[in-house]
Amino acid sequence: MKRPRLCLFAVIAVLAGFLVARAAHKAHGVLEDNRLFAARLLDGELPYAGGLHAPYPPAFGVVMAPLLLLPITASRVAWALLQLLLLLLLWRLLSRCAADLPAARAPPWLAFAGALLLGSRFLLRDMQGGGGNLVFGTLALFACLRPGEAAGLDRRWWRGIGLGVVLAAKPTPVLLLPWLWWRGRKRTCAAALGTALLLHAAPLCWLSVDTYLQAYGRWLHGTWLYMTQQDLFAPPAFDFPRFSWMHQSLRYCLARWLGCVPEQYARLLPWFVPGLGLGAAVVAWVIRAVGALLLAASLLRLWSVRHSRSPWVDLGGAALLVCLTLLLSPITWKAHHVQLLPVFFLLLLRGGHGRGLLVYFVLCTLLSHEVVGDAGEELLASCYLVTFGALWLWALLRRGLAAAEDQ
Repeated sequence: MKRPRLCLFAVIAVLAGFLVARAAHKAHGVLEDNRLFAARLLDGELPYAGGLHAPYPPAFGVVMAPLLLLPITASRVAWALLQLLLLLLLWRLLSRCAADLPAARAPPWLAFAGALLLGSRFLLRDMQGGGGNLVFGTLALFACLRPGEAAGLDRRWWRGIGLGVVLAAKPTPVLLLPWLWWRGRKRTCAAALGTALLLHAAPLCWLSVDTYLQAYGRWLHGTWLYMTQQDLFAPPAFDFPRFSWMHQSLRYCLARWLGCVPEQYARLLPWFVPGLGLGAAVVAWVIRAVGALLLAASLLRLWSVRHSRSPWVDLGGAALLVCLTLLLSPITWKAHHVQLLPVFFLLLLRGGHGRGLLVYFVLCTLLSHEVVGDAGEELLASCYLVTFGALWLWALLRRGLAAAEDQ
């Protein structure tokens, strides 16, 4: 029994060393931009010059300021080690949750290994450039998953601090707050909100009041214009990210298949299949309607199970909101889908979706640019397979919560 464990430990150690070395030798990546954003903020400057991190609030610079304590290479190594630590803590959290789940069809270690395999492409993308998706996603999940605590109990309210840090850096997981409240974790919700508000106010320690108001005004105005922009292929305001096939949110998927892709983007792809060619105003209306429908369907399902004592509900509810956030977020890159690890874990534990997950693995994970080349990857990205995969996972989780409600 000891030998397999030692072999597994050796494999994990080798992979961890490879990932850290790979991150350390990254020529550029988002971590360098994070350091620059933080440095500008600490110098009392408006951090968005040159279009840097336009979608992030000024508080993002406060969260990322510790990266400036080390030289660039050392900070890359430290961040990679933090990512691995959070991955280890995620495994421990999910395995403790699995111990409370009845009728699990797979051992926790096997389900987690399968989740890592399904999400390997996203994990490698996130770790190579120093992304924060694994770190932020795990911190948010720690606030929601409370093995050993029934609904209504809130002994570990301090976990909301981690969610508050995430809400200060990237407010996209805001839908976790009503879910925590409905499950009786009101002190956790208060800790998250309090931490987020303090961090959003923290830039005042370095910025003048006028610069602070200008920075937040720019971010809020730019975010609103970006979220309400009708023609998603047109250049956005305030240096927000322009359209590219890397965008994998639901609104870009609908705009691609229902609207008319400009020639400048279509001609770059071999065998490009055009969309329906509907007008931008019509497509924008459909995007809003579909988004509202997904949001309402999710919240109604979560409301119906808010008092459920089924141990599947805490994990299933958080997983459902992860999928919903990836779909509805105005900006969703492929690396953001590393946050689907608990989703894969839950589905593998429950069993019954083997063929579907195999198809997902082939289409969304295996067919990377190393296999199909850069042009092939762009073509597959233009089909929005990852987005359709997230929508399929959302539907499975919503149905699973309905089954938990009946238990």
